[in-house]
Amino acid sequence: MAIRMAFVVAAAHAALKSQVVRINALNVYPVPDGDTGTNMLLTLESILKESKDKSYESAEAASKAGARAALMGARGNSGVILSQMIRGACEVLAKRATLSAETFADALEGARERAYASMRHPVEGTMLTVIKDAAHAAREAVKDRNMDLPAVVKAAAMAAHASVKRTPELLGVLREAGVVDAGGLGVAIILDGIYACLTGQKIEVDEEEESGTPDLDAIHAEEEAWGYCTEFLVTGFAGDPREFEDYIHASGKSVLVISDDDVVKVHLHTRDPGGALTYAGTFGRLTGVKVDDMEAQVHARGDEGVDTERPPAAIGVVVASRGVGNRKLFESMGAVVIEGGQGANPSAADFAEAVESTGAEAVILLPNNKNIVPTAAQVSELVEAKTYVVPTTTIASGLAAMIGFDGDGEAEAVAEEMEEILGTLQAAEVTRAVRDVRIGDHDVLEGSYIGLLDGELHAVGESVEEVALKLARDIIDEGADVITLLAGEDLEESDLQSITTSIAGLDEDLTVEAKTGGQPLYPLQMVAE
Repeated sequence: MAIRMAFVVAAAHAALKSQVVRINALNVYPVPDGDTGTNMLLTLESILKESKDKSYESAEAASKAGARAALMGARGNSGVILSQMIRGACEVLAKRATLSAETFADALEGARERAYASMRHPVEGTMLTVIKDAAHAAREAVKDRNMDLPAVVKAAAMAAHASVKRTPELLGVLREAGVVDAGGLGVAIILDGIYACLTGQKIEVDEEEESGTPDLDAIHAEEEAWGYCTEFLVTGFAGDPREFEDYIHASGKSVLVISDDDVVKVHLHTRDPGGALTYAGTFGRLTGVKVDDMEAQVHARGDEGVDTERPPAAIGVVVASRGVGNRKLFESMGAVVIEGGQGANPSAADFAEAVESTGAEAVILLPNNKNIVPTAAQVSELVEAKTYVVPTTTIASGLAAMIGFDGDGEAEAVAEEMEEILGTLQAAEVTRAVRDVRIGDHDVLEGSYIGLLDGELHAVGESVEEVALKLARDIIDEGADVITLLAGEDLEESDLQSITTSIAGLDEDLTVEAKTGGQPLYPLQMVAE
C-alpha cells in the first residue's frame, strides 16, 4: 500500500497544481497575490520530497513519515489544516493492509476528526465543512456494496464540490465577497486527483497555470486582516502542553497548535510575533522554514552605482524588495537586498544568507510585506548575528523607515528609531481587481483599480490616478505633510508626473515626492508622513 499511496499523493499534488492559480485567486479582497492553493501544494510537496527514493518497512512507518512531513512542510492556515487531514487519514491507513473502499471512507473520517480537533473554534463554510461532507458521502457510499473504491472516491469528490458551492451560505465574508472558500476548493480538487489516479486518468497541467503559479509563504487575504501571521515549530518540546496552548491562543487569532510527539507546530495571527516566539523558545528549540522549501533566488550585490568595496558597517540591514528602481534606492541607503515581495516571498534561508553577507554582528530586517514578516522573525534561529525585525509591510514604508538607519549606531536603538518612524506612517497601495466583488460599500469590477490604505480596501476607480487621488485626500485629512509616491513597472512616467501634480494640488502645504521603483502588481505605492 505504501507504493500505491505515493502514487495517490503524487496525483493529488498534480491535480492541485493544475488548479492552483484558480484557488489562489479566491481572495476576499480581489488583489492578485493569493496563496491558499500554493500553501496546500507545498504541504503535499513536502510528502513527495520525504518519500522520494525511499522505502519503508511497513505501512505504519510510511504513514507516520508522510504525516510528519506534511506537518513540517505546512505553510499558512490552509496548509496546516491540510496537514492535519493528512495526519488523520494516515493514522487510519497505518493499520490497514490494503486501500479498499471502506478503508478510504475511514481515512476521510479520520481526516475530518483530526481537522476539527485542531481548531478550538471550528468555522463552518471552510475546508473543515468540505472534508466533513466528503467523509459523510464516502460513508454513505460504502453502505452500497456494489460501489467499489473508485466509485466511493467519486462520490466523496462530488460531495466536496457541492459543499464548496455552499460555503458562501455558511460564511458571511465569502457571501459578501462573492467567492467560495479557497481551501475547501483545494480539498475537492485533491479528491479529484485521487479519483484520477485510481481510474488511470492523466491530469493535464495547463501551461498558463504552471507559469502563473506564485511562490508564496503567507496566508489567505481574509485571514490577514489583523496582526502578523506567525508560524514556527518547537522541537524537543518540554513543558506543560496545556499551559503552552492556552498562552498561544491568548496571544492572537486564527490559532493552530498542532503536536506530534516532541514537535509542536504553531500558526497564529498576533500583534506581537516576537513575544510569542520568545515564549515558545522557553519550551524547546524554534525552527521554521526548511532550507529547501523555497526556491527564491538571492540576487548578488554589485549593481551599478553601489560601492561594493566599502567596509561593513557596525550594524547591517537586509530588506526584501522587488523592482530594479527599488533595489537601487535601498542599496544607495546601505541595505543588502534580497528579491521578494508580492507574488514571490523569500525564505528564511534567503534572509540568513543575506544577513551573513553583511559581515555585521547585528542586522536589522525589513520584510516590506506583511506575508514576509513571520519569515523574517525566524531568521534569528539560522544565523549567529543578532537580528531585529522592523515589521514594514510595503516597499514604500520600508524606504521611509530607512531614513532612521545608522550603520554606526547601536543596533537596538536604531531598530527602535526605525519602528518609531514606521508608527508615524500611513501606507497605501493601488492595484487592479482580478474579479468582480462587493466589499462593504464598494462595488468592484474586474479590471478596475482599487486602493488599499493600511491594508483595508478604501477606494475604487477606473484609473490609477483616480484611486490615488481618493487615497491622498483621506491621507491629507489625517494631517500628512509629506507623501512619497513609488511607481511600479506598469505605470508610465507621464502618468506618474500627472498623479504627482494632481496630489500636490490638493494642499499647498503638502510636499509630494515621486520615485521609480519598478515593483510588479502594484502600479503605485504611497507612504505618508
